[in-house]
Amino acid sequence: MSLTRYEFEILRYLEHEGKEIYDIRKLSDSLCISGTTIMKSLDELGDRGLIVRNGKDLTMNDAGLEALEPYRVKHAIIVGAGFGSRMMPATENRPKPMVTVNGVRIIDTLLDALVAVDIKDITVVGGYKVEKMYELLEKYPFIRILNNTKYEEENNISSALLSMDHFHGGCYFCEADLYITNPDIIQKYQYATNILGSWSLETDDWCFKMVDGYLDDYRKGNTYCYNYYGISYWTDEDSRKLKEDWVELYDEPDGGQLFWEFPPFIHRKERYKIEIRPCKKQDIMEIDSYYELAQLDSKYRLN
Repeated sequence: MSLTRYEFEILRYLEHEGKEIYDIRKLSDSLCISGTTIMKSLDELGDRGLIVRNGKDLTMNDAGLEALEPYRVKHAIIVGAGFGSRMMPATENRPKPMVTVNGVRIIDTLLDALVAVDIKDITVVGGYKVEKMYELLEKYPFIRILNNTKYEEENNISSALLSMDHFHGGCYFCEADLYITNPDIIQKYQYATNILGSWSLETDDWCFKMVDGYLDDYRKGNTYCYNYYGISYWTDEDSRKLKEDWVELYDEPDGGQLFWEFPPFIHRKERYKIEIRPCKKQDIMEIDSYYELAQLDSKYRLN
C-alpha cells in the first residue's frame, strides 16, 4: 500500500510520538505542512483505515503500521577507515571513531541511535588500527566489520566499494567520526534519498545548496547554504545507481582519491534527486582536532 509524501510524514510522526491529542496547528508546525493539506491528508488516511480519529485524538492502527513497513530502514553502512591525524595523540593507539568523549566512544553515539530504531544489519568499515574496531562486538555482537587495507593511499571511496554487498534495500550511509547528540536524527522510516544538512549563513567547510528542492552546488565554502554532515539515506533504486557510479569512477585515473559522495554530488549528480533533511548544528558534534576534543573532555587537556 503506497503512501503519498504527506500521508507518510503524518503516519511517521504519529508512530514516533504515540497516542495523544493533536490539533491541526500542532501537526502543521511539526511537519511544516499547511493546515489545509494536513486536514485533507487526515481525511484520506481515515478513509483508507490507516488511522483512528476521535475528535482531535488521533491513533495509528495496525493497518497504518503495515502501510509504513515498506519505508522502514533496515540497513546501515558506517565508514571510518582513516587515520585521524588531527586528533593525535588521541588516535595514536585507536581509530578516531573509537576515541572516547566523556566516557563514550564517538561511534557508539551513532550505533546506539541506529539500534534504538531497530536497525541491526550494520556494516562498519575500518582500516587504521582496525583491530580496535573489534571491541565493538562486545556491545554490538550483530554488526559486521570489514577491513579496508587501502586506507593509507586512497580516500573513502575504497571503503564504500568494500561495503557494496551490504548497501541495498534502502540504507543509511554514515561516516563514523560524528558524535551524535540528538539520536532522533536517525529515523526509523524514510521516504526518499536524502542527506542531513544544517542551515548556515556562511561556512568554510563542505556544504551544498538546495536548488528546485534538491541538493546542488556541493563545494567547500559558501554562503546561504547547508553544512554537510556525513549521514545520508539511499533508496534501493539510488543505492544501485550509486554502486554503479562508484565502480566506474573508481576505475578512472585517480579514482581512488575520490570521496564517496563526489559521484552523486558532483560528477554524476544529474542521475540523482537528493533531498536535504534539515537538522540543527547542535544535533551532531564534529570533532575535527585534538583541541576541539580537549574542549569537550577535560581529561585530554593535559596534552
